[in-house]
Amino acid sequence: MKITKVETYAIQAENTGEQEYWGKRSWVTEQKKNQSKVVVPEGLEYPPKWRMRASYSDTIDTCIVKVQTNEGIIGWGEAKAPVAPKVVKTIIDELLTPIILNRDPFETEVLWEKMYSTMRLRGHLSGFFLEAISGIDIALWDILGKSLNQPIYKLLGGAFRDEINLYGSGVPGLRQGADQDAVNQLIRDTENLLQKGFNAIKIAGGHGITADKKTIEIVRDVAGSQCALYLDTAGNYNLKSAKELGEFAEEYGVGFLEAPAPPELISVYSELSNAINIPIASDLITSRYQAQAYFEKKALDLVQPDICRAGGITECRKIAFLADVNGAAFAPHVSIGSAIHFAASAHLAAAVPNFMIMEYWAGVNPIGSAILKTPFEQVNGKLKLPQKPGLGIDIIEDKLLAYAN
Repeated sequence: MKITKVETYAIQAENTGEQEYWGKRSWVTEQKKNQSKVVVPEGLEYPPKWRMRASYSDTIDTCIVKVQTNEGIIGWGEAKAPVAPKVVKTIIDELLTPIILNRDPFETEVLWEKMYSTMRLRGHLSGFFLEAISGIDIALWDILGKSLNQPIYKLLGGAFRDEINLYGSGVPGLRQGADQDAVNQLIRDTENLLQKGFNAIKIAGGHGITADKKTIEIVRDVAGSQCALYLDTAGNYNLKSAKELGEFAEEYGVGFLEAPAPPELISVYSELSNAINIPIASDLITSRYQAQAYFEKKALDLVQPDICRAGGITECRKIAFLADVNGAAFAPHVSIGSAIHFAASAHLAAAVPNFMIMEYWAGVNPIGSAILKTPFEQVNGKLKLPQKPGLGIDIIEDKLLAYAN
């Protein structure tokens, strides 16, 4: 079997929900709206907030990859591109496609290494380039499964579980000086996830220690003691602040503290992990090499690589196994993305022993279940593992590609 064609589609779908995507609402829009309420004057805080202020698109963006073989088998993949999907598309079209054309799609390891090696000398060890590799890798695994008439998780060694535990993301936290209207919105956001059946919820924090503490108190009160809570602070704290917040969060039963500091500061993660009991997590892991650097300093208790950002199934599986060897858990990051993203993450989640829980964006997603002939089954915070060959999903191609630019 040979790869004969690679097509890419820069997707930009209008957000048809009543609210913006929770990440943008958490760390961009509300921050701008509430600038006048920030307690600490700009320039007197560390780390400065602008260092972790990510870009977000007004639309729901990603890059879809379609790989075809000479036997007529089609594999679907996704390269995470929450902004500038045409950049990822160009990388695949001009750099990666020539590497994999006329090659055997079963050579997942060989092709992954060949793609990665082309830009190693230029320092492209994460970001758009790894996202591009992810899209192709997932498509190749889809081809393998379809050609062997097996779901991907079986090709990975079998399923440790046939249902995937999910947490709903996310609940945008309060800002400093938040008024009663903001508190009421926080309560509604929490209740919305509970009504959808989630028994685990992630809060989007990082808005100041006082604000984050108040958010935790309110969400815990609304969600009750039987609901698992997690806190993502998007790398906005230094060691001292993260330690204070982590100790407080532990009292309220928060299950992990995600991205407490900027990802470059591994020593901060190491000191924090050894100073508090709450597990330290990071979704900002993009390769096994980066993960190893953290594990060498005992800096992480939980890894959250994103399968469409961190090298696809091939690389994220290695990150998961590396975590297991170092006594750490695995919880795939998903957030915003298409049905391909969710399906690929679910297969890997089923096939690794140290899986804990998977993220699930519960908002209105025009490229989620809406593009599937059979929607995902999310019941009581669990996702049924797809059983059909490959990714196990039937994509309504016209519906998905209607958003392509």
